[in-house]
Amino acid sequence: MLPDTPSRPHVLTAGSGARTVVLIHGYSDHGGTWQKVIPTLAERYRVLAVDLPGFGRSAGHWREPLIDGYVEALTDLVAGESDRVSVIGNSLGSVTALAFASRRPDLVANVVLSDMPGVTRIPRSWTRGTQLRIDRMARVLTGPLPDRYLQQMVGAVYASLALRHPRRADAAVRAGYAEHYATRQQIANLLAIGTVVIREIAQMPIPRMLDELTVPALLVWGENDLLTPASAARRVAATADRTVTIIPSCGHCPQLDCPSEFLAEVLPFLTR
Repeated sequence: MLPDTPSRPHVLTAGSGARTVVLIHGYSDHGGTWQKVIPTLAERYRVLAVDLPGFGRSAGHWREPLIDGYVEALTDLVAGESDRVSVIGNSLGSVTALAFASRRPDLVANVVLSDMPGVTRIPRSWTRGTQLRIDRMARVLTGPLPDRYLQQMVGAVYASLALRHPRRADAAVRAGYAEHYATRQQIANLLAIGTVVIREIAQMPIPRMLDELTVPALLVWGENDLLTPASAARRVAATADRTVTIIPSCGHCPQLDCPSEFLAEVLPFLTR
């Protein structure tokens, strides 16, 4: 059972533009995943990088259903804005952005959905592999490996899965990620959230939600995404208000892997 302790999520604020851009990270990540694009975005916009409940500095505040709780937290966060906000999400963050824009189009001007799962059926490897990974990790968590080595292992796995070029996950990126998984309990909590996330995404009618979305959307995939393959882009029809693009030689987190190329797609969309 997940803790039922809702709370306002931790938010990093940058910039002071007239418009606000909300950044939503993916599963296991935190607001720092946007560190390579925030400075450029902050030159033009007021930027809010959110740590979703259950992750980063909001790790102690999460509940089921997760995505409904995320939408509530975002609603509370931006309800006082003078104008509608732009929302940029990656992975789980893009699912959250889609759910938020679908339910509260009165608060959202446009959305960027980066490497979003659920456009096609959730891969069987996700659902089959989840329990297997939990069982294996449980054995690791009860073994003699010191916490600092577990932390290093988590950082290495993150870089290998999230990026086409793991070496681009420099020391600051890995340290910023791994600091939130410094103990066995933190890693165990991450795995517990993962089972809920996969179930909830699998139950969401994401293709229909995209078709019914009433705000402009940019859908982005990294060409070499291992977790949500770019082949899903073929399932999304481009329209006047829906743009679909694939960034070459890029992985699951374009904002870290290919930040310049990512911004080259995002900035023109935001200023349309």
